[in-house]
Parts: sequence; C-alpha cells; structure tokens
Amino acid sequence: MRPGMYTEVWRIVWVGLFAFLFGWNLGYPLEVVLAGVGVYILWTFRIIAQLFNWIDKGMRGIPPETDGVWGEISDTLNRQRRRHRRTQEKMRKTINRVSRLTEALDEGILVLRSDLTIDWWNSSATNLLGLRSSDRGSAVMNLIRDPAFVEYIHRDEFIGSIELPSIIQPERLLKFSASGFGDNEIALVITDITRLKNLEQLRKEFVGNVSHELRTPLTVMRGYLETLQDMPANTASVEAAFGQMSEQVTRMQALADDLIMISRLEADSQEPALQTVDINGLLHSIVSEAQALSGGKHIITLDCKEEAVVQADGSDIRSALSNIIFNAVRHNPDGASITILVSQYQDFIDVSIRDDGVGIDPMEIPRLTERFYRGDNSRNSATGGTGLGLAIVKHSINRYGGRLMINSRLGHGAEFICRLPKERK
Repeated sequence: MRPGMYTEVWRIVWVGLFAFLFGWNLGYPLEVVLAGVGVYILWTFRIIAQLFNWIDKGMRGIPPETDGVWGEISDTLNRQRRRHRRTQEKMRKTINRVSRLTEALDEGILVLRSDLTIDWWNSSATNLLGLRSSDRGSAVMNLIRDPAFVEYIHRDEFIGSIELPSIIQPERLLKFSASGFGDNEIALVITDITRLKNLEQLRKEFVGNVSHELRTPLTVMRGYLETLQDMPANTASVEAAFGQMSEQVTRMQALADDLIMISRLEADSQEPALQTVDINGLLHSIVSEAQALSGGKHIITLDCKEEAVVQADGSDIRSALSNIIFNAVRHNPDGASITILVSQYQDFIDVSIRDDGVGIDPMEIPRLTERFYRGDNSRNSATGGTGLGLAIVKHSINRYGGRLMINSRLGHGAEFICRLPKERK
C-alpha cells in the first residue's frame, strides 16, 4: 500500500475513534460518529474541488497543499506535468531542427495527405513549383497536371522517379521522387536536374563530335600506312614499325567506332524502330563470323532448336550479341569451348554465351559494363579491346527492357546471359 493510503486510513481511524469517544461522553456516540464522517466527506470534497480547479487551469502553478491520498495524487499529476513539459520542449526543439534542416535543402519537399491534397512544403518547393499559401489543402494534380505525373502519383507502389519540365520555367527540368509514409501520406521530393542534364548532353555531344572528327584522320593515316607497307624498299625494322603503327591506328578506329555507337545509343531518346528479329538466324550469322575470327582455335557450339523472335531493332540486338561472342573468342585461350544456348520463356528469351576459359574475378563483375573499365589490362591490350563493348551491350539490351546477367569465377569460365523481352516494355 502506498504511503498516502496509509495516511488516509489512519486519518479515518482517528476521526472515527475521536468522534466515538467524544459522542460516548455526550451520550450520543452514533450521532457524533456520523457527524464526524460528514465533516470528513466535506473536507475531502473541498480538497477534490481544489484539485480539479488546478487541473482545469492547465495544472499551472503549485498544486493544492494537502497530504494523504489526495496529496499523493496531486504530486503525481505535478510530476507528470513537468515530465510532459520536458517532452514537449524536446519535441519542439526536434521539430524546429527538422524544419531548419528541410529549409536548408536544395531539394523541394512536398507532403501530401492520403487524398493527394497538399499539406506542407519547404521553401525550395516554393521556388521550384511557385507554391502559395492558398495552395495548402488543394489537390496536387491541380498544380502539376502533366499526365505522366498524374499516372505516377496514383501508383500503389512508388518505384523510380519521373522527369518533367518546370511548370513555372519550362526550360528547367525537375525530377520527382515519391515515397509513402505515415497514414497513407506521401513525401514528394523535387530536384532541379537542369544543370546535370545540360552537362550530360554536353558530354554526349563532345564524345560524338570528337569520335566523328577522329575517323577522317585515322582513315587517312591508315591508308598511307598500308601504302608505305607495300613499298618494296622497306627493311625489317621499318616493316615492324609500320606494323605497330597500323595496329594502333586500327585500335583507335575501333575506339572511335565504339564511341560513336555508345553516343548514339545514349543520345537517341526516340522509340527505336521495331521489327521482328529472328534470334536463331542472327546467331547463325554471328557464329560464322566468330569462327572466322577464331580461325578454328576454339570450339563454338550453337544450340537453338526452337524458333525464337523478339520485337526490336535488329542492329541493336546484333551489336549486343556479337560483342559478347567475339569477346569470348578474343579473351580465351586456344582450345576453349564456347556454347551459345537459346532458352524460351513465356515473356522473354534468354541467350546464354558460356565458355570454359580463363574466367573473371567476381569482384570485377559489377564494373564490367562501365565505360573503359578493363578487368585485365594486359589481356585487353593484347586483344585490342576498347573497354566499351559491354557498355554498348548493356545500353542495347536496356533499350528494350532487357537485362544482362554475368556469372563467372577465375579459372572456371564465364557465362553472359542476355534476357530479351519478346515485346518491348
């Protein structure tokens, strides 16, 4: 039992005992006890009234001075009040800190209620979207009416982001990323990516222009080198020098061609021209070229019994598959087996190119599709690789919603799987 209860019980006992003894002396013990109980009840009601009055005033100031159970109750409420105030102060500081943080962000943040009406935004969102105080409570679709945004914001699950021109400055490009939180609320993050897009476009134009400009002088140099090599007066050392120069010019031409190809893939924002591509016929053609490249030094097997067709641009698919198959020939030793297997599924086709050659370190696999990345510099330099082949493969397949999967271990060969949707996604 709590101390306050002990005090209250003893108080009742003493009041009752005193009233009984006093009433016994007067000859009216029962009446005096009842009168004492009444006085105790009135005193209790007075304390309760003071306590409720203090509570109704927001528990400000000092609680009523009393002891017993009511004093303990008032002390407990007072401690809860102080604890609550400390919690409120912490929450207030946290909210102020978060508010300052969101105001310092360059990204705009928009909070939407479950019915897609605007609840809150930061100052960056005001600058990016031209928001006004009167917009609070209005539907976000009244502000951003682009059909792509309307479709995106109504999704059950937000995956990825969308890019749209600014509604107040069409020359600026904004990226919208949404995520759900709380009670079906949505946090919408708006980022100005105009500068990044301009730099990316500048980079693509630079790579494309430089690549095109390189082709003409390289072609002229190669032509003169071939002419000089055919002249009868050349000595062995001169022939060797011409051979090395010709080899390097050929590599530079291959690099320029690959740069032009990847620049075209990155810059081409239009839908590719779709046609029915016969994967089996395409692979037969590529394997014939691979066998000529191998010169009979590798065992190349093609397994494609069933008819396999996809809707795509044939040049993209040919570029992707030929890059992988030719790499398998160039980068594996004589006698290596290269197996090409076509597997049919309901919605896609897998083209697997597997070899039992030198293999690839698994740590390098995530970087293989990066431009100019070479997992083995000596091997690539010996075979004239540009470091762009698998980047071209990835871009070519991704244009159609496909995937490139790579499995390998050092000394255990490698497997490249091109997953091609039958219909463009």
